[in-house]
Amino acid sequence: MAPTQRQSNSSANAFATTAFKFLLFASIAAQAVSAHGSHGDVVHDAEPALSANETLDACALSVSDSAYSQSFHIAGIFIALAVSSVGILLTMVLANSKSKRFTQLLQILKMFGIGVLAGTAWIHLLPHAFEEFQSPCLDAGWAKYGTGYVGLFGLIAAFIVQLIEMSAGGGHGSRSLHAKSAGVKSGTASNDHDHDHTGGMDVEEGSMDGMPHPHSHSTETSVILLEAGIMFHSIIIGVTLGVTPDDAFGTLLAAICFHQMFEGMALGVLIGNLRFSNLTKTLLCIMYPLITPIGIAIGIAVRSTYNENSPGLILTHGILNSLSAGILFYNTYAELMSEEISHNNTFRSYTLTFKAACFMAMYLGAAAMAIIALWA
Repeated sequence: MAPTQRQSNSSANAFATTAFKFLLFASIAAQAVSAHGSHGDVVHDAEPALSANETLDACALSVSDSAYSQSFHIAGIFIALAVSSVGILLTMVLANSKSKRFTQLLQILKMFGIGVLAGTAWIHLLPHAFEEFQSPCLDAGWAKYGTGYVGLFGLIAAFIVQLIEMSAGGGHGSRSLHAKSAGVKSGTASNDHDHDHTGGMDVEEGSMDGMPHPHSHSTETSVILLEAGIMFHSIIIGVTLGVTPDDAFGTLLAAICFHQMFEGMALGVLIGNLRFSNLTKTLLCIMYPLITPIGIAIGIAVRSTYNENSPGLILTHGILNSLSAGILFYNTYAELMSEEISHNNTFRSYTLTFKAACFMAMYLGAAAMAIIALWA
């Protein structure tokens, strides 16, 4: 293996390990605050319609008398693990394949995945973050700025992602230059009407999906950070699922499984296209399906002391959702839509019919996440 390849893999593993440890620490910290912070100071004037006593009652720990089957919830751990694994590993294997038979399918899946990520940011992360920072249970210091924190943390996350990518890629824009030069080659081929059987797509030699492989360290870092942003949200929904009583658990589990499967498909295509070793790609793929089951397990363990209205827990959820939204917004628009669609000459060389199919797949991915938001 070349020294640059080993360096790339080492850097990727370091980022992935750090992100994973941070997720676990954040989730454990959140539950600790939930268990011990339920009697902390609350804001009495955040919502004038509520009196001081009503606000205290709304934010106090309450013991639910709804039926709760621990075995049912433990089974949910393995169901979520299986569904998430199928989504990400299947698409990773397809994207990692050298066969050109999957060229058209992978492009459609990639577009579907872009829609899923956009829908996750707009419909799942952002509304939840706003809701959490509007809570009357937040301390006065946090409630004063309120929903402005959603934009603040999201903006910080986007800035940090850009800085990390620039540092990893040396700041020379090697990915964009490579994509443009490859696109020019494909565009030249299309002028000669040298189209293959894949619906008008010109497939560059060595490319699996009609686009050049990403070569720069910034691209690899971008995918890892994207996975980290998704995992922030996954730990939250996992904990929520773990404490949900039986009467709502089945519906929520089904919605979250679809949610995780679609997100996994999006990640699998992106990870499969990276120039990592198969072992590194597999490790990146394994991290994603594990995080939601870990969250469910934490939820089961802390259910008796879990207070969803604890100021510390609300704040933790709000910050993580805001950070995740910022990461997904940046990656979806600056990386995926911009470089894979808007500024990609290879994509422009596709036939009108296939481009329409690609955009329809992207819209369907966003629509799928909008529908899932009815339950999760």
